[in-house]
Amino acid sequence: MTSDGPITSGALATVNASLGISNDGMILIVDPRLYHFHWIYSPLLLSQRTENDTSSAITLRCNTPGTYQVSVWVTERSCPSCEPIARNTTELQVTKDIVGYFTAIQPQANGTSLENGTFLATNRTVKLQFFIQDPSYFFKSAEFSYTWNFGDRTTMRTTEPIIYHSYSIPGNYSATLQVTARLHNSHHEWPLLKKNGHFKDFLILQDIIRNITIAGPSEANTGQNFSISLQFFGSPPLAVCWLMKSDCVSLDGDECHPVVINETTYNITHVFKTAGRYCLSIKAQNKISMLVTHDSITVNSTGVHPLWFVLPCCAFIVIAVGFIFYTLFKIANHNSHPKSMVEVADFDFSPVTDKYERLPEYKESPAGTCCTYCRNDRAEEESEEEAETRPLLHTLSSSTRSYTM
Repeated sequence: MTSDGPITSGALATVNASLGISNDGMILIVDPRLYHFHWIYSPLLLSQRTENDTSSAITLRCNTPGTYQVSVWVTERSCPSCEPIARNTTELQVTKDIVGYFTAIQPQANGTSLENGTFLATNRTVKLQFFIQDPSYFFKSAEFSYTWNFGDRTTMRTTEPIIYHSYSIPGNYSATLQVTARLHNSHHEWPLLKKNGHFKDFLILQDIIRNITIAGPSEANTGQNFSISLQFFGSPPLAVCWLMKSDCVSLDGDECHPVVINETTYNITHVFKTAGRYCLSIKAQNKISMLVTHDSITVNSTGVHPLWFVLPCCAFIVIAVGFIFYTLFKIANHNSHPKSMVEVADFDFSPVTDKYERLPEYKESPAGTCCTYCRNDRAEEESEEEAETRPLLHTLSSSTRSYTM
């Protein structure tokens, strides 16, 4: 049995009943025209009764609010007074207020509806809409007014069941709606009928995860604890999943390290066993958004740090460059002064044999020897001139040497 209740007082409600026969675990719907359906619906008023190939239905009216039971029992049509082959009972709720509900959704966001409310994103447009439950079109000619309270000290009144609003601060909001309907219907004994409805929806506004900041060193050593800090720019609670591998992954599977945090910071500690380049993959997710990021980490073998190899190489390069510049500067400074040639006499004071003979003593000669003497005297003068041009000391090697300064 099914019904389209609850309904507002004065409206019509339809109750359906279908007969099924179990056959090897399967329910087979039989033709209700082969059976007789006995309805019990007092004190409700019967407006209509219909039967088709699959069910039997009655339409009821009630002007008094309350909860009413509607029952049915089925007999074979050929034997109406026989024992019923099936029976069932349902309840029909009648209220004086308008029946309906309103929802809050975000067409461009991942709004996930839950039993205790709806998770929505801040700083994005929220669509609030009211849906009236009126299967018999009782409010077809009614005039409606809607008073919206968004829960952030903002209210608005409209004549349409749809409105848009934006929340800038994350938090929990209780949005309420008051609906007023004024009916003008000649079929009712009241010239003007006014009905109200009060509705409420619990909204949870969160910030989407905009960024994940990774604070920590980019290098590590094998066998040592490696720690980094994560900061999430989004509303908790957050479902965080991280994985350290040689390649960056999307974290779609269950191979990562899952953790649920109620804060926006989280610390990771890991110990590397082998050296190499690693990729830290991080995925953070809340009810409205998800973000994946990666970070590269270089792991070195435990022992001499590569910096101890780099420093001597840098020192050697600096010394070599300095020596080259010093040499070039000295050569350039030397070339700027003019060169001069200096002759240095190399004297040899070693004793040598006197090569020069004594001059002959002067003797008077006869007159006949005057010419001969004159010739001899001229020859001796030439010998003296030649001797004056000779060096005073006899050297063993070249007399002079040249030096460049």
